[in-house]
Amino acid sequence: MSIRERLNESPAMRKLMSNRGAMIASGIISLYLLLFGWILLMQFVAWVGKTTDSFDLRQSPIMGALLPERTLERVGASNELGFGIHSEPSKRMEQVGFYFENISKMFDELDQAGGGTIEARSESDIRKSVSLAERKIADWPIEDLRAKYAEAQQVFERQERMRTLRDTLPQIGIQIEKLREFKTEYEAAEVDTEAWEIAGEEVALTLDEILVQIEEYADNAPESDPVVAVDVSSLQDAMDAAFDLSPMDPIYDESVVDQLAAAVVEAGPGIDAAVFETLDELEPILDEMYPIPSGLGGLVYKFRLMLGTDQQGRSIMLRALYSAKVAIQVGVVVSFVAVLFGSLIGAAAGYFGGITDHAVIWLYSTFSSIPYLVLLVELAFMFTGSVFEGTLIPLYVAFSLTYWIGPCRVTRGETLKLRSLDYVQAAQALGASKWRILTRHIIPNTSHLMFINMSLLFIGAIKGEVVLTFLGLGLKNGASWGIMISQSKPEVVAGFFWQIGAATFFMFVLVLAFNVLTDALQDAFDPKHVG
Repeated sequence: MSIRERLNESPAMRKLMSNRGAMIASGIISLYLLLFGWILLMQFVAWVGKTTDSFDLRQSPIMGALLPERTLERVGASNELGFGIHSEPSKRMEQVGFYFENISKMFDELDQAGGGTIEARSESDIRKSVSLAERKIADWPIEDLRAKYAEAQQVFERQERMRTLRDTLPQIGIQIEKLREFKTEYEAAEVDTEAWEIAGEEVALTLDEILVQIEEYADNAPESDPVVAVDVSSLQDAMDAAFDLSPMDPIYDESVVDQLAAAVVEAGPGIDAAVFETLDELEPILDEMYPIPSGLGGLVYKFRLMLGTDQQGRSIMLRALYSAKVAIQVGVVVSFVAVLFGSLIGAAAGYFGGITDHAVIWLYSTFSSIPYLVLLVELAFMFTGSVFEGTLIPLYVAFSLTYWIGPCRVTRGETLKLRSLDYVQAAQALGASKWRILTRHIIPNTSHLMFINMSLLFIGAIKGEVVLTFLGLGLKNGASWGIMISQSKPEVVAGFFWQIGAATFFMFVLVLAFNVLTDALQDAFDPKHVG
């Protein structure tokens, strides 16, 4: 009877199937495995198309969406929020500026190509070079695009003038504080002394600076601006009198300065609001020049932006999904190799005993004496500078050479118990060879331990891959949860949590599902837990 048939007919399997949590976890794991299989299949199809030069799967919006190169493709501005949530106005201004800068690059290259200064690309190639995945420049004549871009530039120029006004306000505030300090020095000094004249001159110079700044400010400020509304003619008179060494008494009207200081504070939010209001003019223009695609391409593009973009403008959703493939790949390879190797030599050690057992015990005792994380890092570090650096090969080797110890110990202990049972003794009495007994009676009866250990090591390999990649000893390029978490460090400092949140969530769901399934497997198949 095959192992599969024995499992299907066993009470342990029926107990596992009745565990609702285990079934839900199995469903979640199945979705991850389907994703893993789909990505592998599409990579194979893309390789066939490239090798035969018959098709380019990258051009397919759905089948080519999760190819490795698409995870590195820029799809939008930096750190766009997911689920259609709008960023704060200042960040939106930065993001809108990115798109118009892209359009500007297109015009610059077209102008340079037209002037013959560089090797010219076709207009369609230049347009394609500034495309963001499915989002492309509007299919208008270049003249119409230039006219619409000029309209946007007028808004940007007005916005820049408003920003200049906003920068001027703190400078006026600083001068007001200096003016008050010099006035205090002037009033404290004795009349007609050198200190009195110097302080009076400083007051005059500061008043002059304030009036110049207000005049420049008024040239671009709206008529309703509170700073413009302040009558500063008395300050002009005070400045002239101070320069003529016949200062007024008091040297200037403090109430006017108080009004001006209050107006500076009041004007700031208004200027900020005026700057951000330009978004309402720029975003419609942007949507015309860089339209959101419709149809199937539009759905794929919205899916790309579902979890926002990272610092490089890449899709967090695609990178998180592709990282699941990397994690499962590492988990499957490592758990299979480690459990197979560990179980085989553990079973051999337990059954044959003698020098074989001593050799295996010495081997895993030696490996166990080295701190686990140190051994893992050292094994991965061995590949630094080799052709395998930055690939998954160092991870496979490092994990496989460390994770076999647990399955080996458990299987050896179970084999020591099994070899003394009646059916094994009967097989020996009938003349069965040791290898036949080992392969037909011992190892099949440790299969439940293999399932449990594979599940445990699968989780350990996934978490280990994230840790080593985060430390720079794992995958260097492409997408993985470790890379995403490592690259999100400056984003977290800036208050952007979408990338680290996506990587953590996808990893948490997979690891939690395997933890639940592992507990259920242990309850169902481990004789110590079977009730």
